[in-house]
Amino acid sequence: MIHNVLLIDKIDGGVVTRQWFWKIEFGDADIQEFLVGWKDLLTTDGLAQDTPIFVNTHKIFHSLVGDELLLIFVTDGRDEDRTIQHKVREGASRITTALRGNSIGYIRDNLEDILGELIFTRFKISFVGSGGVGKSTLMRLLFGREPAPGGYVPTINVAVDSSETIQFGTYLMTIWDFAGQAVFQDLWSFYFGGTDVIFLITDSSFRNVMQTKGLLRNIRKEAPAVPLFIVANKQDLPESMRGEKIQRLLGAHTFAMVATDKTRREEFIKFMLEVATKTVGVTLPDMPVSDMIVVRRRTEEVDASLARVDPTEAGFEDVPYIETEGETGTTAVSDATESTVPATVEVTATGTEPAPPLVATGLDVPPRILHLMLIVQGPGQGSIAFHLSYEGEEIDVNSVASLISALDTFGGIDAGPDGRASSTDALETIEHEGNLVMIEKSTHFVVALIVTNDSQEEEQRGLMTSLLVDFEQDYMDVWDSWDGDPSVFEPSVFDVLKKLPLAPVSLDYIARSREAGRPLPFNNMEVGRALVAIKNAIDGSESVGGIVRSIDLPRDQVLGCLQIMNHYGWIDFQVEVAESSILRKIGPPPEEIVKAYGQVIVQFIQMCDGTIPLEDIVRRLNVSMTPMKFVTQKLVLGGILEVVA
Repeated sequence: MIHNVLLIDKIDGGVVTRQWFWKIEFGDADIQEFLVGWKDLLTTDGLAQDTPIFVNTHKIFHSLVGDELLLIFVTDGRDEDRTIQHKVREGASRITTALRGNSIGYIRDNLEDILGELIFTRFKISFVGSGGVGKSTLMRLLFGREPAPGGYVPTINVAVDSSETIQFGTYLMTIWDFAGQAVFQDLWSFYFGGTDVIFLITDSSFRNVMQTKGLLRNIRKEAPAVPLFIVANKQDLPESMRGEKIQRLLGAHTFAMVATDKTRREEFIKFMLEVATKTVGVTLPDMPVSDMIVVRRRTEEVDASLARVDPTEAGFEDVPYIETEGETGTTAVSDATESTVPATVEVTATGTEPAPPLVATGLDVPPRILHLMLIVQGPGQGSIAFHLSYEGEEIDVNSVASLISALDTFGGIDAGPDGRASSTDALETIEHEGNLVMIEKSTHFVVALIVTNDSQEEEQRGLMTSLLVDFEQDYMDVWDSWDGDPSVFEPSVFDVLKKLPLAPVSLDYIARSREAGRPLPFNNMEVGRALVAIKNAIDGSESVGGIVRSIDLPRDQVLGCLQIMNHYGWIDFQVEVAESSILRKIGPPPEEIVKAYGQVIVQFIQMCDGTIPLEDIVRRLNVSMTPMKFVTQKLVLGGILEVVA
């Protein structure tokens, strides 16, 4: 296995940059000893000049980069020589290419991205099991988080923790948490694609073990060649079957577990690592778990000077495996960047009357849409059909729905004639955590739109009313047979995305699949099948227009699915921007863009007037072309700029 990667000066061994994947020391003395061996190799007849060199227990593969540098891969000697030699040669070639037009500082900052798959092996682990067996709790334990508050919350569709990945050495493990409900099992063949190991989780009760036996048969049918292990969770419950008995019943290796017990975390991680390393044919080092893994958290931060921009849009920051003492005396992985602020609703002490509504004054700046909720009316609070989070912090949608229900109960919201939303009154605009919640109601539905200010209230309310009319017409025949399941109305999300898109999507964009995304918040089979069909139609080079023409789905549904998959990280879009491209400003830069990239981006956007080539603007601003092309693509995809020539 590769445990150190270094770029060094071939004369004196000075380290230009180093990547350390395992806590296996390779210091200055080792570098000097390698250089002695390498120089001897150059004067030895009969040996290839890239013959590996041994230094103590290290086997070192090497390749020249230009005339002055050496790229070296330090290994434990267990890999096949031919494989590592190919990787180090290809790596040296990539660095040589990257140095054309870039500084050594760029190589130092972007070495991992340049080497990419030559160093890192992505490893996909799938957690599967019936609802409520503890899959999501087990994931939270792995990433050092507390169990979700409020008890069991079903996973809808598929939850993928792609914002954090467990890295052990040069392996990056992404863990997929599959919904266990029967309605999703038709989609398993899609989700199992590329899975390296499956962990089938049971709650250890006799009833669930028998259910798991049925799941096991289905999994063997969909993924017959994938290694599978049973996790017997909830072993602390008195009615739980022991792991040995479950293993005899299911015929697969079984690991007994209690996902709510933090003391079992390291043991389970080590079990996962042992499974992973055996699957890929390497041996797990004999060292503590804390020395083997790093949590790699995605970050969107880019240096304001534009000196360092990650060309993949989402870099990683390394968060060491450090256990800290919490308030309750238990241990958890340090997670200083995670901040989830639950929404609050102001209600009087008696709980019978809502707090007086607050209506913010209009602002000149355009409002940003933060959230949209569709609520199906019914007894009590009503049911949330779906919630779209456009940007910003997550909210407690149930709290917002409760507040809306309270207003409705006390006569604050009335539907107009023919099911249309009524004219605006004071109680139809409320404040929630500093933002405005606009509410419109029809006979069967309520739409809530959360925005940053009311400067476009009339226009936005018109869109909300139009949506409600469409919903009433689309679902006028379902009410006599409706069984109370709100997922029936999820396909209306495509009507919403047509009028209030999550992001602009041009037919010229190129759609590209990503390995994993965030949970898809839908439970309707029609929506799920549309998403799967479009995901399967994307081959990495297909334009959005090509996908629309090639697939037998309505255009609005295709564009809506692409917006959803892009927003939740399942795909991304590319757009061709050349140095000679001419760009035009079509909107102001959002505050977060200015904050991330600095004032130079404000100047850049102002200079994009539809007449000046990109290369001329870059020259006038005296910045580097490479990062500016990346930022320009981001601005085009964000609807701030457009390419006119």
